[in-house]
Amino acid sequence: MSQSQHYKFQAEQAKRLARQVTDSEVREKLLEMAGEYSRYAELMEAREQPREPAFG
Repeated sequence: MSQSQHYKFQAEQAKRLARQVTDSEVREKLLEMAGEYSRYAELMEAREQPREPAFG
């Protein structure tokens, strides 16, 4: 599992838990965490992409 896949998985887990909890503060924190994990996934995905050679 790549780092980006790991963070995507963690984001989904946090969202799933947020749907299940009844405490609104806990739900809000879980959704914040999901957002952070999603941002990390995007960053890792960008790092995992092969770079195009520079022409010039």
